Amino acid sequence: MDTVSDIFDALNGPAAIARALDVKPSTASEMKRRGAIPGEYWAQLVEHARSVGCEEISYELIARIHAKAKGRLPPSMMAEEMSA
Repeated sequence: MDTVSDIFDALNGPAAIARALDVKPSTASEMKRRGAIPGEYWAQLVEHARSVGCEEISYELIARIHAKAKGRLPPSMMAEEMSA
């Protein structure tokens, strides 16, 4: 899982995420389009992922995806990316 789009796909798309986060479907679609999930939604998103058995989605994963998208991935995490 390398992108925000991958997270959305794993959780059955923008409509399902909109329901989980209690936001409008257009808000969730915009998050996917921009490739960014605002920090205030991370806790709800991780909780939802756990509730549907998607343990791979964690705070660390979301942070890594966002850092990578901004070119700010720490060297230690870049090494992990290359070995995966």
